Amino acid sequence: LNGCAIRVEIEDGRAVRVGGDKDDPVYRGFTCVKGRNQARLLAHPDRVIRPRKRLPDGSFIEITTRQAITEIAGRLRSILDDYGPRAIAGYLGTNFAASVPTMPLFAAFVSAIKTPMVFSPGTIDKPGKKIAQALHGDWMAPAVGFDDPEVILLIGANPLISFTGFPYGNVGKWLNERLAAGTQLIVIDPRRSDVARRAHIHLQARAWHDVPILAAMLKIILDEQLYDAEFVTRHTQGLDTLRAVLAPIVIDQVANRADVSTEDLVLAARTLAATRRGYIMAGTGPNMSGAGTLIEYLVLNLQTVCGFWLREGDRVRHPGALAAPLKACAQVAPPQPAFGFGEKLRVRGLTNTAAGMPTAALADEILLEGKGQVRALISVGGNPVGAWPDQMKTIEAMNALDLLVQIDPWMSATAKLADYVIAPRLWLEVPGTTQILDWLTRYGTNYGQMEPYAHYSPAIAEPPADSDLIEEWEFFYEVAKEMGLALTVSPQLGPDMPSFELDMHHRPTSDELLEMLSKHARVPLEQIKQAGRGALYNEPATYVAPGEPDCDRLFELADPDMMNDLAGYTNDFSGAASGEFAFRLLCRRMMHVYNSSFVGALPEGTRPYNPAFMNPGDLESLALGAGDVVEISNEHATILAIVQPDETLRAGVVSMSFGFGSLPENDADLETIGSNPSRLLSDDQTYDRYSGQPLMTNVRIAVRPAMIRAPVDVAEPAGEPIILPMA
Repeated sequence: LNGCAIRVEIEDGRAVRVGGDKDDPVYRGFTCVKGRNQARLLAHPDRVIRPRKRLPDGSFIEITTRQAITEIAGRLRSILDDYGPRAIAGYLGTNFAASVPTMPLFAAFVSAIKTPMVFSPGTIDKPGKKIAQALHGDWMAPAVGFDDPEVILLIGANPLISFTGFPYGNVGKWLNERLAAGTQLIVIDPRRSDVARRAHIHLQARAWHDVPILAAMLKIILDEQLYDAEFVTRHTQGLDTLRAVLAPIVIDQVANRADVSTEDLVLAARTLAATRRGYIMAGTGPNMSGAGTLIEYLVLNLQTVCGFWLREGDRVRHPGALAAPLKACAQVAPPQPAFGFGEKLRVRGLTNTAAGMPTAALADEILLEGKGQVRALISVGGNPVGAWPDQMKTIEAMNALDLLVQIDPWMSATAKLADYVIAPRLWLEVPGTTQILDWLTRYGTNYGQMEPYAHYSPAIAEPPADSDLIEEWEFFYEVAKEMGLALTVSPQLGPDMPSFELDMHHRPTSDELLEMLSKHARVPLEQIKQAGRGALYNEPATYVAPGEPDCDRLFELADPDMMNDLAGYTNDFSGAASGEFAFRLLCRRMMHVYNSSFVGALPEGTRPYNPAFMNPGDLESLALGAGDVVEISNEHATILAIVQPDETLRAGVVSMSFGFGSLPENDADLETIGSNPSRLLSDDQTYDRYSGQPLMTNVRIAVRPAMIRAPVDVAEPAGEPIILPMA
């Protein structure tokens, strides 16, 4: 999700050609392959353009949107009346951004039915970011972030592919400009990725050593008095406890076990602390590796002891555009609950968290009978069967529901199991703004944009002929209306953008709703519309105000849970990669897809599957070559995959993108649909005790040449649960 500014040629209401806008001040003509292929996506012959209803025999018939909404509303009302709000769950996936109002209307709907069972990819992607932030504390002004950093530390992140970790725009050009200006780039990654090749220091460590490396860097900075002593003294607590927990660490031992040089590890720490203008970003890989919360807590400790926060008098480079004006001041923010609050799940002792409800537990909440059982699921912008860990359990859960509604432009794996598939409009068929980019910028440290950029675009493409499409937000409005519910909508972009109630008798247009969502924004939507294209809105300038003189809130450098986890941390909680399971499975991103969402838009000649990338030496030792089919297995399951050599990988690892594949009966079609690594993941054997996030990368696996090309049986998981991080 990069939000590229594009120019589209329209013929007879159809998009025929898409390119970049060279006059845009941020993107400057840049678009990724996903943006350039929007025309193919909209006109793809496999696109769902009319709602579908599943019959008892598993087949589908097409029905009208009105019929689908009426029937869905009736069934939801019946479930609500019979079993209560908790019986209905909602899932908002990552591909919700086609229509800006989708997220706030989804939130308004689940709030109206009073269900606490609201889920997102946030707790299976990078939940540690929000939980660690709540444990550590936050600053009431932005981090230095993208504002002319002199040093950047990336941990398992490749922004040149994922567009996360560098500011949205032409990420390659931005990096070139920063490096030319003298920025030092440090990368910790077991793969010599695109961005690692540009780094001044690349610690190509073993995959499961992020925690000891970050702890060692923190120890070096503290022991050598390289930290921002004035900031730490004034705004933090727990320094002595942190020092004591770090004391047993031996830098040479960490370097040796991680298979990096001690000199490079020490140099990385010294380089990071040599300036007060820098930022640190941990990607999906470290966050999915079993200790995401602890990793993100160490990242924040490094961020704080290095003083990478804007101070009184500093100009805020991005004060918001379609968000409420940012009121920045130089003090620690009020504490927020991290975990253990709100709704308590019936499994694994999990609760709501700062990152949201534990999505990896939802399949069990559906399957576990008794009071509180989830009986209906509305999924929008996501593909649970493809994305959730433990695919076979997820399939069982989807089949056990009384009602499954999937809003999807494709017959995804989840759609194939749904009772109703709602056909949505896509990009170019709906009006839009860049408000989602403002939301992402405020979501967390080092996300989103560098400057207050905004853009409005009208709907410019006609829906396909004979289609019956609806915007996602319209679905929630119409179902709520049928159920007799009132909707209160929150823009979620600052306290100065209050909630508002929708008129349930007169549905607003999409443009009217965009106006409501941006009311009280720093830049009026009308002004943005008049610009006619993307523009920067830097004035009036925003500066960081002084903190309150009597503010006694402090960053917590030594949260007890985090210190216990760090003191008891073991590098290898999932067992040694040896014997039968001699390889480690690591996740990765690919340029041409967004969590597999854009496979239908791929240009000719692009692989529609997700290869199993391996070191050429490993392939040779197994007598394998590019394009060969292998079985990848562990104690939990077996999948088929197509191997591809990648000399940037360390030996002993297999790197794959998640979210591909379909239902097990389609496994033999892996050349066209890919493979689903999530089938190898157990959702209840090894998991983070704060978020419930399972071990989703750095998973022990075996690789062998495939003897068959048919679907394989899936073994039941064995052994006792391991709750991570281990103390």
